[in-house]
Amino acid sequence: MRILYLYIITSILLLITWPVQATPEAQFRKLHKTYTLHSDGSQEMRVQKVLTLHTHAAMNSLYGETFIVYDPQYQELKIHESYTRQKDGTIIHTPANAFVEVLPASAANAPAYNRLKEMVVVHTGLELGATIYLDYSIISRSNYLPELDVCCTVRELSPIDEFVCRIEIPEDKTCHYQLLNASVQPTETHEQGMKTLTWTLKHVQPRPYSYPSLRGNLGLAQQVASGMMPVLIATTWDNHTDALAWLSRQFVPGNQDIVQAKAQELSQISKEKLSSIRQAINHYINRLYKQALCGMTLQETGYRLRPASEIIRTAYGTQAELVNLHIQLLQAAGLDAKVAVCGLAPTEIQEGLAGTLSILVEDGNRCANSLHGNMEANLQNYLHITDLEGEKLSLTVCSPPEALKDTLTVNKAYTQIPAEGWRIITVPTPAEAMPLYAYATNTSIRENILLPQTVNINHKTFVHLPQGFNWSNKTNKTLSNSCGEMSFHYQSEPNGVTITQTLRVTSQLLTPDEYKAFYALMAEWWDINNRTLILKKP
Repeated sequence: MRILYLYIITSILLLITWPVQATPEAQFRKLHKTYTLHSDGSQEMRVQKVLTLHTHAAMNSLYGETFIVYDPQYQELKIHESYTRQKDGTIIHTPANAFVEVLPASAANAPAYNRLKEMVVVHTGLELGATIYLDYSIISRSNYLPELDVCCTVRELSPIDEFVCRIEIPEDKTCHYQLLNASVQPTETHEQGMKTLTWTLKHVQPRPYSYPSLRGNLGLAQQVASGMMPVLIATTWDNHTDALAWLSRQFVPGNQDIVQAKAQELSQISKEKLSSIRQAINHYINRLYKQALCGMTLQETGYRLRPASEIIRTAYGTQAELVNLHIQLLQAAGLDAKVAVCGLAPTEIQEGLAGTLSILVEDGNRCANSLHGNMEANLQNYLHITDLEGEKLSLTVCSPPEALKDTLTVNKAYTQIPAEGWRIITVPTPAEAMPLYAYATNTSIRENILLPQTVNINHKTFVHLPQGFNWSNKTNKTLSNSCGEMSFHYQSEPNGVTITQTLRVTSQLLTPDEYKAFYALMAEWWDINNRTLILKKP
């Protein structure tokens, strides 16, 4: 009877707590985004959101503030309305001192972009059950952007009751578009000389909170290619070649004398260090990437670049600006190279620039000389990659040697001494597998994921044993499944033992079912016991 009583109480508690656990942090009652191209060439992006808060996390961290980045030199920010409706119906309008302008973090240490502003809207009067209302526009002048380019993601961390994306253009303009990972078709209306395309999605589920992906734009490529993130690509460019031609005009040397002088300086350095001019140029560019890379994206700079001579003078630049400098120096040295434009890969359109994710240099020698571009190369099967003339490019994949070898001398860094006459040695994990570690932290996933790369590792480590010690034999371990294989082999050698660590992950796009095989491989690969040797004096 007591057991039955406990069973009933437990069932009741589960029924009570289940709705609480299922409640999201917050809920968008509506999220509307409107992109307008006016007949005079000016553009407007308008965002309207109504968001109800359900938890303290949503109130204090996730949605307590809204961040809006804009360029006052070319754009104007208008706040149409901003207020909070509390649970009892009380309306709290956002006070003037809750609109705080700061410098965007991506523009820090980059004086050329210190004109940019980030409006931080601090939502006031928040409480559990309160609803945030925010309606704002960013209006761009007619001389800022040549055409309308839209890359609009759909899913947020919280569910959306109604998501609307609207494109408004003059009737004499053509809009090329594709909605990826969703089947909704737009409605089209005509009024007062304007054509409007409207996509409406109801009951949009939240994106996974801990979805693993690369940072920045390449993370978006993974989210879209895996099928997790719906995204609308739309543009009024007639074709991709015209868009790239406009972008190509930004890749200029500026003051040619400054660029030539820097190329000659690097040529002299290469002679002194008995290296090639290409290596000297890449070393210089790599140092800028490490120490002076500005985080502004191509979209945030209005697809504009400072000339190469200005980057030399100021010693910092955006990714695209460093690529321009790299290309100009290579050309000044008489070397060939191309600009690779990497973007999302819609199946139907390739007209605009909004889907551009990354720009890099492809010269056939990147693997040996450059820090930049390896992630794009590993994802290129899921990207659309061309040069500035619109010709498709294939990026060089930087693969490690088929077999890596090293020697481990037993020292304090790798040794534990549990008792006199005993040693425990732990062999390091090969660094080549590190990019996959963040993708194997969960035992299961609910949505497809795209790994940043596949791996093929064959790493041999010779452990030189201390004098007078023997190692306890270990059984070889092998695991093979649909995702790949991994193995640990132990071979006695004179004065030591060789541990061969092998990991091959052949599947890059993983479904929830395929992820189980991937996790099984990585869990066995992580097991420290496979890299541990026990030594004992006879």
